[in-house]
Amino acid sequence: MQLDPRSTSFGRHETFPLRYGWLPKGFEAIEEDPQTLHKPEIAMIKLGVGRNMVNAIQYWLQTTGIITIDGGGAHATELGKMIFAADYNGGDPYLEDDATLWIVHWLIASNATQATGFFWFFNRYAAPRFSDKELLEGLTDFVNNTLNQKKRSQNTLKSDISAITRMYAAVPGRTDEHLDSPLTDLGLIEADPHSGYRSLRTNRPFLPVTALHFALSQRFAAEPEQPALPVRSLLYGDDGKASPGAIFRLSESGFMEKLEQLMSTYPSCYELRDTAGVNQLYRGSELPDPLSILEHYYRSSL
Repeated sequence: MQLDPRSTSFGRHETFPLRYGWLPKGFEAIEEDPQTLHKPEIAMIKLGVGRNMVNAIQYWLQTTGIITIDGGGAHATELGKMIFAADYNGGDPYLEDDATLWIVHWLIASNATQATGFFWFFNRYAAPRFSDKELLEGLTDFVNNTLNQKKRSQNTLKSDISAITRMYAAVPGRTDEHLDSPLTDLGLIEADPHSGYRSLRTNRPFLPVTALHFALSQRFAAEPEQPALPVRSLLYGDDGKASPGAIFRLSESGFMEKLEQLMSTYPSCYELRDTAGVNQLYRGSELPDPLSILEHYYRSSL
């Protein structure tokens, strides 16, 4: 949720972007046997993938907060159960709901510790158009100068750049297996015939308000002592913290429109105020925790 140069990681996805089916299948496997991911030969058969892909599935399950891993094996979190467990009301066991996909994206891009390259791209990289080469130069500069990790392998950084573009950008004419990512549907990165890619801030009218509600609730939960958060921080993330506006690639007008829609729907959860010339979003008296937001959404969708 907040960048800490002492706790970062790159390239742990084994070069494999998140694919359709991986989170539901991985969740189901560890629910049947918490030791599945520690038994590569069994996991390969159960998940129908190679050894490196088993490691990648474990990585994406951890990075999205669907599971935790300790000496006793892998364990589903309450978030994971809320989305995928059959004994919960509602949920999204096949990862088909747009709101769930946007929340999965938020969980990855806000995870500065386990997905530092993704956090950097969505929270810190502002260029609307770019090539793979420009992305690598930007990430290298960030790692060298902001994180002071000058010994970080270029191949590892290239791996993150490749995973980001392959996971989010549907490139016309490309037929490789990496088009099989559910997050390409979000339209956050697009192929650009002139510069390689573009990732533009827009109004995003199809962004589910529940995704923004979930993200804001997580931001407030991360700073329980703070009664309010600066709108600038929520929009631009230039303070080292995860920014819903940046992660969802919202323009300023788009962010404010979604925020107004959210406050209209949940008037007791948030309040906008101008305090000493700073526009701030205050937590309301009835702001629920993120899991409650998700539970209410799934139950209301039944």
